[in-house]
Amino acid sequence: MRYRNPSFGFTLVELLVVIAIIGILVALLLPAVQAAREAARRMSCTNNVKQLALAVHNYHDVHKVFPPGSMTSNKIDFNNSNWCTSGTGDQSRASWTVLILPFIEGQNQYARFDFGSAFTSTSNLPGVAANHTEFNTNNPNFQCPSDPNSSSSNNNCCYFGVQGGGSSPACTSQSGQRVHYLNGALIHNGRIGFSGLTDGTSNVFLIGETRYQLTRGGRSDGIIAGWASAAKIDSSGMPLVCAAAQEQINSVPGHGGKMDTLNVQTRLFGSFHPGGCNFAMGDGSVHFMTQTIDLTVYRQAAVRDDGLPAGGLPK
Repeated sequence: MRYRNPSFGFTLVELLVVIAIIGILVALLLPAVQAAREAARRMSCTNNVKQLALAVHNYHDVHKVFPPGSMTSNKIDFNNSNWCTSGTGDQSRASWTVLILPFIEGQNQYARFDFGSAFTSTSNLPGVAANHTEFNTNNPNFQCPSDPNSSSSNNNCCYFGVQGGGSSPACTSQSGQRVHYLNGALIHNGRIGFSGLTDGTSNVFLIGETRYQLTRGGRSDGIIAGWASAAKIDSSGMPLVCAAAQEQINSVPGHGGKMDTLNVQTRLFGSFHPGGCNFAMGDGSVHFMTQTIDLTVYRQAAVRDDGLPAGGLPK
């Protein structure tokens, strides 16, 4: 009598069942893995914001004031409503992001800038050669790991100084789309210190996240801004590394790597973190502000001396 050898293989049905189970497990686990990765990236980003705030504090310890959010060499009459469009490109000077370099272990790069000459604002408006070279360099201190534009080949800035907030800018260009404010902590040609934050250092925004700075891929002509951008004080004037709490967090779809954001980036903050973005307060603490925060309260927190918001920020 012959005996058949027992079969140790799988039937087609069994294989399909196993594949289906694996697919279900992957579908269940993938969001958890992605959430864990984003949590790690957000923690790293929070630390970046904290370090930048501490650098601003250390700058204050040395100079007795915060760094100006942006700076130009021309004398400005801030009572003139057109002050932000009255200068020329050769008057652009260092912004806060460059001025704090010695306090984030960037002394060598700081020494390579020519502070008495023009700085680059956008890539099509270069400053002197030394400053334009540094403008084009990458600086990971200003890059959020959740931002897909952040890479060693990009010079993007994910953290903007808070120049103020509210519905009424101090000066505008491009039909009101590009705004300057003077009621925040890091303002143009500013000399604001801790004593100027009369609302309390824990109630005033100092630095906020952005996904809106114009970077590579945003325009077909290749024009970009960067972490070392100086302000433009000309007919299309705007700060390039500062923004205001005028519009709600994340309220403009898109980002600076996919669209031309020059007429967007000064008016709001935002990030690639779900639901909001990080802000450093005047006391150096970092808080995640949700994009559903009351707009009035949000604007008030960007103003240094209005006595608001009553009772402080929402917990």
